[in-house]
Amino acid sequence: MRLAVLLFVLAWAPAASAFCRETTVAIDPSWPANQCWNQGLPVWWARSCIGYAVQQDASKQVSAGQVQQIMDTAFSTWSGAACTSGGNPSITVDFLGDVACHSVEYNQSAGNANVVMFDDAKWPYPATASADTLALTHITYNVDTGELYDADIEVNTAQNKFSIDGTGTNPDLQAVLTHESGHFLGLAHSPNTGATMYAKYVGTSMRSLGADDVDGICSIYAPDGTRATADGGVAAGDCDPTPRHGFASDCQNGQSSGCSCTTAPRSRDRGSVAWLAAFAFVVRRRSRARL
Repeated sequence: MRLAVLLFVLAWAPAASAFCRETTVAIDPSWPANQCWNQGLPVWWARSCIGYAVQQDASKQVSAGQVQQIMDTAFSTWSGAACTSGGNPSITVDFLGDVACHSVEYNQSAGNANVVMFDDAKWPYPATASADTLALTHITYNVDTGELYDADIEVNTAQNKFSIDGTGTNPDLQAVLTHESGHFLGLAHSPNTGATMYAKYVGTSMRSLGADDVDGICSIYAPDGTRATADGGVAAGDCDPTPRHGFASDCQNGQSSGCSCTTAPRSRDRGSVAWLAAFAFVVRRRSRARL
């Protein structure tokens, strides 16, 4: 089994058409921003329900309890989308609890958690993202099938002040995390300026899905339970939100056992790392770093 991790940066600062899906191949930085990347296999969760956790001490800006409420709303926005074919996407995301671990990792021989975490002290990605960066989503998947195994969301509270109630001029945390939840579920940036998955932060309107977003989530997770995969589709697995190899509150290795977010892979599993997107509030881009 081969694993890889992709990272999706959400930065702060901006047309077109359909939704785009994350794939198993890192995007070429020269690829046109108004076109979906067409290399690799699309990624997808097999189970009909996934679990997530919240860093227990969260941030000086927001408590763990507030984060849970925000994330529950964000994930419900996606799972409650009204599909044009009738019904809702066949996936839900359930809260499993607070965790002590504040580390992006995926473990192949120990428990895991899909964690929403906050970097108050320092944003650890200076080479690829500046203070424009609002948040980052890391996904781990099987490179041979596109099946998602793990997802972690990091919020840049070291360099950004967020609005918790949607007022004021600071970026709205609910909007930011609704966008990141789309990456968590397998969607890439949309070239459609009215989409929640648009690559630039545009305000509280990103709390609600556009038609582009609804089409995307309903396509990946059809109401009948089918997962849209590269080989035509598979039926959803059972509803079991427990992460692969069990749920873990404490850090296991302190790094992905398949690959690291900043260095080359270290274990028997071969993978790759790519910065795919940045959610920017300023009008600029870093390679393909958009949201």
